[in-house]
Amino acid sequence: MAKRNKIAVLIFVLFIGLIFFLSRIESNSGWIEEFYAQGFYRFYGHIPKYIFGYIPISIGDIFYVFTIIFLLYLLVNIIRKLWYRKWLEVCRTALFAINFLLGLYIFFYLSWGLNYYRKPISINATLQVDSLKLADYLMVLDEFLDSTNTLREDVDPAQWAKKKDHIREDLASWVKKDTTFSSFLSTSQVHAKSPLNSVVVSYFGVSGYFNPFTHEAQVNYAMPALSFPFTYVHELAHQQGVGFEDEANFIAFVRLQHHPQAFYRYSAYLQTTLYMLGELRGMYPELSNGYQSRLSKKVLADITDERLFWSNYTGWINDLMGLFYNQYLTHNNQKEGIARYDRMTRLVLAYELKRRGCR
Repeated sequence: MAKRNKIAVLIFVLFIGLIFFLSRIESNSGWIEEFYAQGFYRFYGHIPKYIFGYIPISIGDIFYVFTIIFLLYLLVNIIRKLWYRKWLEVCRTALFAINFLLGLYIFFYLSWGLNYYRKPISINATLQVDSLKLADYLMVLDEFLDSTNTLREDVDPAQWAKKKDHIREDLASWVKKDTTFSSFLSTSQVHAKSPLNSVVVSYFGVSGYFNPFTHEAQVNYAMPALSFPFTYVHELAHQQGVGFEDEANFIAFVRLQHHPQAFYRYSAYLQTTLYMLGELRGMYPELSNGYQSRLSKKVLADITDERLFWSNYTGWINDLMGLFYNQYLTHNNQKEGIARYDRMTRLVLAYELKRRGCR
């Protein structure tokens, strides 16, 4: 027993040392970009692909459930031993629980989490995001509003409600062929699944998520088809090594912007236009109202339908999840928290100006 205690202490010390090492290299984005994101991660991604990628159900969801159950078991065990004043066993169980959590923490960063500290996509894609002008913003927003309204006349989102498997296969193939970001993104795995239960996921206010332990991307099958394409490509971007939420949004827009299927383009333009309107509303509310009023009746009806869907799942679970995820993003190099999603507008604007030869 004494030997087991010494091993547990040794593991604890080793884990603390590894965490200290990781905290030191997080500040070196150049090293992480070259040796981790574009080196190790590209090759390591094949391992979870062959272990979990071909299994149709979400192994990551099962992993989360069993992890929570196991941690609750350890907690109950500690409380029971405290009740009987078995102090040595309390310390031993507590140390085991701490080592377990530290092991998960380290594996998270080595498996995928260091992507949060790679070079920004503005550098990798040579986008000038500084000194953007309001006039340019309004010019692009003006064009996006027209594109959104025009595309809506050619599509009917209701017809896509039961075609999510088709969307998933179609867009996975499209992303695999896309070369826009191939110079700095991994292609070891490009595939997403549905959660074990999309209705339960909806109560958490989640449209899609990526599991950094199993490298499974998941997209909520219960949500409206309208935002499914955009969310799907967003999650694939995480799977390919993108950590920041605004960058995943940006990549989703660029990859869908020129897709031959009008419905996919509509999904991308609508989501991006809403982000741009939201950003404008925060700076110039009255100006934003004028642009908002230009959305067509069909587009506004689609927005209302989507909001109505999510309103059915609004509650304390949703709020608690939002609070947790906000803290998670803040801890992982995104000080804006959930607001980080909105920053995609800077990237989209810089990209559009570069595409036009303006920057």
